[in-house]
Amino acid sequence: MDGVEPTPRALSLTEWLRRRHDRQLAGLLQLRPDLALPVPPDVTSLAARLGVRTSTQRAVDGLDAYTLRVLENLVLAAGPDDTVVDAVDAVTAPAVEELFDRALIWGDPDLVHLTATVRDAVGPYPAGLGRPAAMLFGQVPDVQLVPVLRALGLPPTAQPRAGSVVAELFTDPQWIADQVAQIEPGEREVLDRLAAGPPVGSVRNTRLAATDTELSPPHRLINRGLLVPIDTQRVELPREVGLALRADAATGSPTQPPQVRLVEREPAELDRLGTTAVLETLRLVDALAKSWTAQPPSMLRSGGLGVRELKRTAKDLGVDEATTALIAEIASAGGLVNSTNGPEPVFLPTTEFDLWHSRDTAQRWTSLATAWLTMTRQPSLISMRGERDRVITALGPDAERGTIPALRRQVLDHLARLAPGSAPAERSEVLALLAWHQPRRASGQRNLVEAILAEADLLGVTAAGGLPGYTRTLLAGSTSAAQHALDRALPDPVNHFLVQPDLTIVVPGPPEPAMGIQLALVADLESTGGASVYRITERSVRRALDAGRTGDQLATFVATRSRTPVPQALRYLIDDAARRHGVLRAGVAGAYLRCDDESLLTRVLSDRAVAALNLRRIAPTVVIAEAPVTRVLAVLREAGFAPAAESPGGELITIGADAPRSPPRPAARTAVTRGAAGTETQLTELVRRIRSGDALAGMDHRVHPIAQQIPGVTSAATMEMLRRAVREAQLVWFGCAEADGTTTAHTIQPISLAAGTVRGYERGQSGLVSYPVHRITSIRVLDEDEDDLGKDSYVGESE
Repeated sequence: MDGVEPTPRALSLTEWLRRRHDRQLAGLLQLRPDLALPVPPDVTSLAARLGVRTSTQRAVDGLDAYTLRVLENLVLAAGPDDTVVDAVDAVTAPAVEELFDRALIWGDPDLVHLTATVRDAVGPYPAGLGRPAAMLFGQVPDVQLVPVLRALGLPPTAQPRAGSVVAELFTDPQWIADQVAQIEPGEREVLDRLAAGPPVGSVRNTRLAATDTELSPPHRLINRGLLVPIDTQRVELPREVGLALRADAATGSPTQPPQVRLVEREPAELDRLGTTAVLETLRLVDALAKSWTAQPPSMLRSGGLGVRELKRTAKDLGVDEATTALIAEIASAGGLVNSTNGPEPVFLPTTEFDLWHSRDTAQRWTSLATAWLTMTRQPSLISMRGERDRVITALGPDAERGTIPALRRQVLDHLARLAPGSAPAERSEVLALLAWHQPRRASGQRNLVEAILAEADLLGVTAAGGLPGYTRTLLAGSTSAAQHALDRALPDPVNHFLVQPDLTIVVPGPPEPAMGIQLALVADLESTGGASVYRITERSVRRALDAGRTGDQLATFVATRSRTPVPQALRYLIDDAARRHGVLRAGVAGAYLRCDDESLLTRVLSDRAVAALNLRRIAPTVVIAEAPVTRVLAVLREAGFAPAAESPGGELITIGADAPRSPPRPAARTAVTRGAAGTETQLTELVRRIRSGDALAGMDHRVHPIAQQIPGVTSAATMEMLRRAVREAQLVWFGCAEADGTTTAHTIQPISLAAGTVRGYERGQSGLVSYPVHRITSIRVLDEDEDDLGKDSYVGESE
């Protein structure tokens, strides 16, 4: 518009950041959350953090293949002052905007500046191209360039140096094309391989005599100047030659991610497939708790579960060791198992496990899935060799990987972008997709991504490679909605079973929780799947009797739950076990045994299996032992007897019905980082604090001079200024020290001052706000024409 002066260009990164809109700064903190740890006090500090090498490296490594190639091309085109003029066109504009959003470049589209350390983060070979010929030949001694001069028909020269003479030829693209056209196929193969990147190759000896008749293709290329030796064993392809060999040097990467071949299914089918794994996961967690309750594994001195204990637990669960390690890690992350305190700690289920076990299926699974998503543990590393060639153990410290939660989320987010019911045809499709989105991390993450996909399939987070509906809902952030979706997908719980003549029980679906608990007590699980198969044995019936059930209760349970007639053999088994149970009784005396059947006591005393108890007969029907009563009961039951505990009054009691438990596990470490940018509200608050600190740093010296006072000491002048502002309804500007040490600026109209707190209305805030007076570091009462104080420091707050 005529008469309107154009906005001058930003002359520094700090000035450019100040001109960015608040939404753009919030987006920067979301894309690069490490910049907000801790919260920068002002824009100047934020600009300084953008130049930190590790932060820049992390941001560059997170670029997709096309945006990375655009950044590499900008690095190639940048001059010594790291600026690029008119390097943006309609094709590259979206990628350049992404680079602006990440503050890897700054300025304007027609004059781009590289942020400090970007060139170092990209590396010495941007886009896989070597260094310019002038730089390479300038490092080669003149005597070593004599064969090159001779091959190119150039006379020996001393001034300028031979390297400069040869490099001058590479400024002519036609000359390079003519040289490439004259080489042999073997030599062209070498050049093509280096042109694809990286541009450095190994040669046995780069200084062979030019007169040698048996020169290899790389040596002939060295003599022609198309390869430049950088030491005695390595050569580098000049950038000009690499560009000539590439047909699409500037757009070497596709602008869109690779297409994924999909297998289409009904969403309900994926849900059905997933629920099978969900039920199996819950069964394995229950089995793990049962196994560790019966025989708690010891914790190693270095922390974690020993190899032998892992193998034993895997045998109890009926799965391989890798699956057992995964289940143990998830149960630990979910707070369901923990180590006990004491000189010889063991792993046991926690008190939280009993609460978790009482919940319904959907609630139990979503808690496990959430624990897996957020835990900083990588179960696939277990049993591998780590640092110092030491085996990585389950629940040990060496399986910690702080970046794995973000990678899990990234993998699942890519699957979530597919249509419901769709799944990649092969896992390699997912790997190729992830490689395009983060090519610089692809090689190091391939094995981790494969392990994540395998774990997700096993846990029911994915099914047949795709995301079931309940997982999509869980990833969207609604746990209750995910539980509801899973409830609908799960088969209806059954309250009955089928008893077979061979004393097996078939449950045609997931059992109701109450029935499942009783069934697990009276029978042993043999197989799972769409239907579960249990087997009743004398040992399992004794287990139920030991837990306090009576023979009549067991018989009634089987009769009322079975849809088939109860076999007579099962009735006999229960009646016989109940009749013999408790005939032999133990009590506290060290411990004692009493039995009206003297012959039975005689058999006990003569049994070698119970010799370790050191039993001693003190009466025809009474025997005492040195071991505690729980030990006596366990040994006798292991020897095949059926003792029962009794109270001092002679009544049958149940000992050990409450399973041993470890203390609750502290909250597991998750991917949430202290102070990291998260929700939109948090991002807005971070930007507000940065803007406030910037405004405070730029205030003139007219601010009331209490900024030098020690925080926590309130001056009388400050109180008087606040009281006057309340009486006269004046606007007040002040700086406030936050808990993390940063300082924020606020402009409020105070309405009250009491109990060391000033309350009032603040611009941009809804409702009343309050601030402790002892945190005020500087203060100023604004004049009527100054009620817009700080707007210049809030450029971008409103468009």
